[in-house]
Amino acid sequence: MEYQTRSRPRPQRSRAELRRRRKRRARQRMIRRVVLLLLCVAPIALTLLLVRFFQNHGTDPADYTYTVSAEVESGQEPESIIRVNPLEYFAPYSLPETDPHTNLGFTWQADIVGDLGPVRFNVPEAYTDLGITTFRGNNFRNQAAWGSAHIMEERLEISYMLGTGRMGEWSGIGWSGQPAIVQWDFELQQQMNITPAKRDNPDLVEVIIGAMDGYIYFFDLADGVQTRPPIHLGEPIKGGVTVDPRGYPLLYVGQGVMFGARFGFYIYSLLDGTELFFLDGHDPFAPRNWGAFDGNPVFDTENDRMILAGENGVIYNILLNTAFDGTAGTVAVTPAVSRFVYTTNPHREVYGIESSVAALGHYAFFADNSGIILCLDLQAMEPVWVFDAGDDTDASLVLDWEDAHRRLVLYTGTQVDLQGPGGLAVIRKLDASNGRVLWEHAYSARHVPEVNGGVMATPVLGQGDISDLVIFAVAKTLDTGGDGVLVAFERESGEIVWEMVMPRYAWSSPVAVYTPDGTSYIIIADSGGVLFLIRGLTGEVVYQIELYGTIEGSPAVFGNQLVIGTRWQRIFGVEIL
Repeated sequence: MEYQTRSRPRPQRSRAELRRRRKRRARQRMIRRVVLLLLCVAPIALTLLLVRFFQNHGTDPADYTYTVSAEVESGQEPESIIRVNPLEYFAPYSLPETDPHTNLGFTWQADIVGDLGPVRFNVPEAYTDLGITTFRGNNFRNQAAWGSAHIMEERLEISYMLGTGRMGEWSGIGWSGQPAIVQWDFELQQQMNITPAKRDNPDLVEVIIGAMDGYIYFFDLADGVQTRPPIHLGEPIKGGVTVDPRGYPLLYVGQGVMFGARFGFYIYSLLDGTELFFLDGHDPFAPRNWGAFDGNPVFDTENDRMILAGENGVIYNILLNTAFDGTAGTVAVTPAVSRFVYTTNPHREVYGIESSVAALGHYAFFADNSGIILCLDLQAMEPVWVFDAGDDTDASLVLDWEDAHRRLVLYTGTQVDLQGPGGLAVIRKLDASNGRVLWEHAYSARHVPEVNGGVMATPVLGQGDISDLVIFAVAKTLDTGGDGVLVAFERESGEIVWEMVMPRYAWSSPVAVYTPDGTSYIIIADSGGVLFLIRGLTGEVVYQIELYGTIEGSPAVFGNQLVIGTRWQRIFGVEIL
């Protein structure tokens, strides 16, 4: 069969219609040319952009947005962000306004013992598998709860109550007073001085808490029964205790007040409770002669290193030289202690660090009693950038890695202390690469000497259904209708999402707990002894319980069980139902 091509008769059109047709075709040709040009230029432009990025790695990351769509199989939820290892991207630097060489009359000095060697703090998820070993859980200081909680009734119930003592005016559990809650390797548990009935329980979860009567207490999370004899330090303990996150039988604790001849920081064996090392807080290298250690140390677990900040104004970079023999049941440390100090002039010249150090890579972050926030290079023992927050900052800095921006940020808040009456408690989000303010919000707060208003509590960095929120407690607020406020900020913009007005102020840090599906609840204790259970999405109080006594210490949570202490010489186990 022969195929034939037939031409269709061309319809008759007016001149105006033909002109319109020609213009339409011209536009189409132009669009095709533009599209073709873009297809040719796009790969070149993308290549140049990537080259520029890698050449400028370490410049201001706010100039770029790194959102990448991930390819997923059919039926799966798409991921808008591909996660990367922050260690590969984080390279801090100073801006002209945060350069320690040219601002605040900043000077520093380091005393380095031996070869510092490598320093590497990983992402917080890799910090430990024991439980809550330190204040706010890990090197980002971002969580004081372990595991999920199965919450059905939305209420709290006291499981048990234990007693503590006092030393002079120092009673019960002080600020920041968070317990450690850990589940030991069962073989190691057999080597410890735990009572036989508890030692042989493979499901034992042990609570360890320091008190201001000078004792460190040990008990079973499930029933509150003592698990081993208390350690008698003999001096008031205000801050929390720290368990070695590697699972070694080592306990670290700082003294809060001086009653006897010694004033400093201690390391104990958890095999038998013996003291292994004492670091004297009356350090001749220190700019301040006050040897307290309220903050908790943080550990570079890969390199056997501990970073500790003291109220004497010294940052300690300590190579522990740990010797642990699990077979023989022995443990020892031979610390090599390097030091870093700094001064400011003509600044406020108030030295001392009460916050717990946060860290990523070989960089540490902390705030001090004068309002200085510092990024410190731990390998060079030199400052990277310095920021003046304006007032005493005792709440620990909380770090967060933002995948969308490929940047590390930190959240912080000040007290109303050095400012005096009329001062402001300022909450900020900073770019941890350079100290640049990303957003800030201020609250008026009362100035009360020795019992400060403002931010004393470390904030909650939301996860689950509140992964876009950061939640702060502000004490002794003015013009809020109460004595304090719990406030949720949208992390990206700093806009207030909700506020819960508190009848009594809170120094105790709030803690977030999550059900298996990510539903969030916030638990916070106020200074009047009330423990609140709050919906994380809305700030709605769903339950409250009276613990009868001033609360300054912070809670820790393991599953559905919370532990918290009061100044009225009580420790409570509270079940979240």
